[in-house]
Amino acid sequence: MERRTFIKITSASSAGILASNAFGINLKLDHTEENIENLVIGSGYGGAVAALRLTQAGKKVVMLEMGLNWEKEEGKYKPFSDLITPKNNSTWLNKATQAPMMNIARFNKKFTGVLDRMDFENIKVYAGRGVGGGSLVNGGMAVQPKKAYFQEIFPDLNVDQFLDTYFPLAQKELDVNEISDEYYEQTPYYKFARVGESEAHHAGFETVRVPNVYSFEYMKKEEAGEVPKSALAKEVIYGNNHGKQSLEKTYLKKALETELLSIQDLHRVDYIKKTEKGYTVYVDIIDTAGLVIAKKPFTAKSSF
Repeated sequence: MERRTFIKITSASSAGILASNAFGINLKLDHTEENIENLVIGSGYGGAVAALRLTQAGKKVVMLEMGLNWEKEEGKYKPFSDLITPKNNSTWLNKATQAPMMNIARFNKKFTGVLDRMDFENIKVYAGRGVGGGSLVNGGMAVQPKKAYFQEIFPDLNVDQFLDTYFPLAQKELDVNEISDEYYEQTPYYKFARVGESEAHHAGFETVRVPNVYSFEYMKKEEAGEVPKSALAKEVIYGNNHGKQSLEKTYLKKALETELLSIQDLHRVDYIKKTEKGYTVYVDIIDTAGLVIAKKPFTAKSSF
């Protein structure tokens, strides 16, 4: 490297460090690589399944999640918000809610909240942020697509094995359940659904009731006043405090019980480089305001 180039680079680096200090940002550059056998990036459905199956096979796993571990420090950042009175823990690094509807709240400070929205030219993509990923913010509907759809989109897939083996396994792990006819017919909370179903039948349409990972037994107890309200307290897309069987209560819980899984939250993957020994994953460690407080590389033999 030429001397002038070296001086420019070191000067720029020094200026960056001074600027960081001037703004009160204590950025730690950690150049010690952490060597890992199995690295899982993201704690949503794909990552959670990978972590559980690897740990059940006796493999050690490190999982990186850019959002919060909402259960840490005895649930310090909970409870999750309801739809009507969202707090800043509802929204990922934005001073206003970004839900598909009812954006009624503004905040003084940005926070690593549970619902994120990524805006592109022709589409807006919603994502769950936190240990549990999308399972934290989805409505819980457990729909099984038609066999013909898989055959069309994935012609090389063994569709029979997929639908007969893996869908039932996922449904079991996620505690998928259906509302009973008795409860559906008598509860006032499903009057709207009953009217809609009746009108659809009068118009000649068939209807189906969608299975869900929200516990309908818990909902019965909510209605009876026996447990804290959750779904009946309008908790849906900003996280659910009680009745929904999201991943931190199912797949991830079982993986953690093996004592072979380590989850590191607020670790945002910047980029991944293929190496001779596997993968080097470069990570920004952030705080709850979204500021990068450290940078760290991870080296993994296998990355998921």
